[in-house]
Amino acid sequence: MGHSGGFVPGAEEQRALAGVRVLDLTGSVAGAVAGMLLADLGADVVKVHPPGPVPFPRRRGAAMWDRGKRAVTADPSSAADLHALDRLIDGADVLLVGTTGPGITCRGLIDRGRRPGEPCFWVAMPPYLLDETPWPGGEESAGLLFAWLGHAWNQSSYDDVPVDSLFPLALYMQGIWAAIVAVALLAGRQRGLALAPLAVAGGAHGAQLVSPGNFAAGRDDPHVHRPGGPGGALPNYRTYRCGDGQWLFLAAFSNAFIERGLTAVGAGWIFVDPRVGGDPGNLRLGKNLTWVARELEKVFATRPRAEWLALLEAADCPAAPVDEIGTWLDHEQVRALGLRLEAVSDAGQRVVMPGPLIDLSLTPVSISGPAATSWPGITELPPLWSAARTPARHQPDGGQRDSGQLDGGRPSPARREPDPQPPLSGLRVLDLGTIIAGPYVGTLLADLGADVIKIERPPSGDEFRVAHGGRGGSSFEVYNRDQRSALLNLSGADDRLVFDRLVGSADVVVDNYRAGVAGRLGITHDRLAAINPAVVTVSISAFGETGPLGRRPGFDPVIQAMSGIMRAQGGPDQADSPAFLTVPINDVIAAGLATLGACAALLARARLGRGQHIGVTLSAASCLLQSEFLTQTGLPAESGLPAESGFPAPDGSSAQPTGGRDFAGPGPLDRLYQAADGWVRLAAVPGQLPALAAAGLAPAAGQAQSGDEALAAGISAMLADRPAAEVIARAHAAGIPAVRARKAQELTADAQLIRHGLLTVIDRDDRGVTWVGPGRWLEMPGLASSRPGDAPQAGEHTETIRREAGLGS
Repeated sequence: MGHSGGFVPGAEEQRALAGVRVLDLTGSVAGAVAGMLLADLGADVVKVHPPGPVPFPRRRGAAMWDRGKRAVTADPSSAADLHALDRLIDGADVLLVGTTGPGITCRGLIDRGRRPGEPCFWVAMPPYLLDETPWPGGEESAGLLFAWLGHAWNQSSYDDVPVDSLFPLALYMQGIWAAIVAVALLAGRQRGLALAPLAVAGGAHGAQLVSPGNFAAGRDDPHVHRPGGPGGALPNYRTYRCGDGQWLFLAAFSNAFIERGLTAVGAGWIFVDPRVGGDPGNLRLGKNLTWVARELEKVFATRPRAEWLALLEAADCPAAPVDEIGTWLDHEQVRALGLRLEAVSDAGQRVVMPGPLIDLSLTPVSISGPAATSWPGITELPPLWSAARTPARHQPDGGQRDSGQLDGGRPSPARREPDPQPPLSGLRVLDLGTIIAGPYVGTLLADLGADVIKIERPPSGDEFRVAHGGRGGSSFEVYNRDQRSALLNLSGADDRLVFDRLVGSADVVVDNYRAGVAGRLGITHDRLAAINPAVVTVSISAFGETGPLGRRPGFDPVIQAMSGIMRAQGGPDQADSPAFLTVPINDVIAAGLATLGACAALLARARLGRGQHIGVTLSAASCLLQSEFLTQTGLPAESGLPAESGFPAPDGSSAQPTGGRDFAGPGPLDRLYQAADGWVRLAAVPGQLPALAAAGLAPAAGQAQSGDEALAAGISAMLADRPAAEVIARAHAAGIPAVRARKAQELTADAQLIRHGLLTVIDRDDRGVTWVGPGRWLEMPGLASSRPGDAPQAGEHTETIRREAGLGS
């Protein structure tokens, strides 16, 4: 089905988060996205801006990111404004709050005597970690996060260099995680759990959640440049230029798709080559990567793209055209899914933006309109909320608070309160997912405390265990951790009985089957709800079930190609390969949205008396990822002309975003530079150029030719002979954000991430930590968290789970 929702006035009571009150004090993109997602699901969100100019100047994405919210301004120096703010806090269920910026911050609230849990939950959203940021200024920066946490070195490239991302991946994932945690806390409160009142969802959390597999690292691992260039390392899973100069992405992920795809394009002879030996999986072996890719390049160069795509579609092998940035909302499939919305702002301008990102069968998303463009003062806001109905943390009579701690410390009650629990403790999830998107939902729910059982198909289970010549196995460990595994054949009577028994005790069932497969297996929502009316079912697919591409197979890079992500990242030069983002961004964003939908449905089922179905597509994920570039504004509502499209250039003109060959960053002051012993990521703004020059890191005024390229060349020359540590020290002394672009191996020495629990120490020797893995993402001061569990072996817990279902041998 297509995405439900649209602009539906008066539908608030039908929405999943109806009655939930959220106060958004953040001044960041990540915070705005978190508030948007909660508002989309029906929460009453009040956005408090600092006095002064519009935030995010010239960022069109704000029209989407702040949609559906009441907007006001509050002056932290005004007693009247602070009194009005206190009334809102007293009535809120959730407080989204930043730790830096000109507005009202987490520390500012603490200094005024406010504490988390009195009465609402606080979700703190620092640019990195709570009160700890490795760059000056305290501003969020997707580019700094991408470089500092190792992603830039993990991107495929022509040369062996770090590569920046054109898209603020970490900020979107930070916002999604903050929204997930907020709703999970409300669901836990509804069930009467003891909960810590403060959660931290920082930029470091978002950056790790974007690609947690990158954080499984060994200190002594050699650095290896990925072969194949930016189009991809595997010959069966990469870009190819066709005879008409246009590009496509071949997405033959599995052995079956490899065999179908190569046969369809007339390259079946590759299978009988002795180096392949008749086994399609051998294409992924290191010795075969380069020569097979070269042979396929020759093949695809013989015909135009349309012919190749038709042949591959007829063979049911996933492939996609590499399309241009900026046209995705006009794609017929995107329109069929309801992902393109038009509305009129309060200023009378037409806005086109991505629509509802999550489909809920009983509580459909409705969007009240784009972000407000004018904001009254907070004292002008009429009374909205009475005092919160259930405090996030009970404060017994006579209790005293410790002072000075950001979380307010633990109270000193007359009686001991129970220890806090993860918010989804006591819930059970059945994960039928494979590869990344589906299993990642199970792992995120497990991190929130749920008991997750991975249901796998006999005899060998999830094919991602051995995908990509074994490289999938290392990522498998991360995307499937904290789960138990049962091998069950859902077409067999005995195993089906076990599964049905498990459904009877399950709260959530997750799948990411190709559209139509759930029906053939008899595991649709209606079928499972007949067993357990309270069950919430979650499905992720590439294209959904409607529209011209409904029921088509598709993987993350298929959507990257079609939506314009690859072309934008790789730059406009058609001679250069489009860039396949090695971060599986559509998979992980879709998993995050699906997890949020599941939590919202769990909260809503107490009111509804039953569960519901949640649907998310990779297509929707790509719309959020490109939301700043796809959101269109600027024409009078009555105009019949197309809305303005593209990304706002510095001079105010419309321009599409563009990456480039081994993209270093969006501008000369905001990009990667090579130093004498490594790479440095700067994140300066134009007004800081004199300070950068005074620090000896940029040409002084008049010493360089005008233009971005000349300035970048001048900075590059001045940094090339300086050690990275010196460059960073000089930049920080001048107040300019800068970090080292680290490789994954360097993360093993990051004591800060280890202390915060975002890295788990796996092994060490007399020289220190030798192996790390991703840690816990749920950070709540006062919550005792255990080390993440290992991913299960296929069928490791089958007999135990059969006994739990009452059908053990």
